[in-house]
Amino acid sequence: MQVDKAVNPTSAPQSPIAFRLDPTSGVPTYLQQVEHALRLGYLEPVDRLPTVREVVADLTINPNTVLKAYRALEHKGLAGGRPGLGTFVKATLSQVSLPEIAGLRRTLRA
Repeated sequence: MQVDKAVNPTSAPQSPIAFRLDPTSGVPTYLQQVEHALRLGYLEPVDRLPTVREVVADLTINPNTVLKAYRALEHKGLAGGRPGLGTFVKATLSQVSLPEIAGLRRTLRA
């Protein structure tokens, strides 16, 4: 996952992350990446997630898959949509211990 906090103030807010898929995993990796990024503090409330269109273009996956993942994040209270603006982080997850952080960082780097 890429993390880039630089935002151009004259344009629409950019997402600080970009999703990557692990083709060997049966788990929706991008959904895990959002939760990992929240735990590590890479994402904060009010950060914008990539738009469905951006994720579909980057990963070449079905838009319904991305919409389902974003709905799951909304259901957990972690994200919420803003009409015409995108999906934004609404809440964060509790921090994890140092050994857990090392494992999460390895996962995010992969």
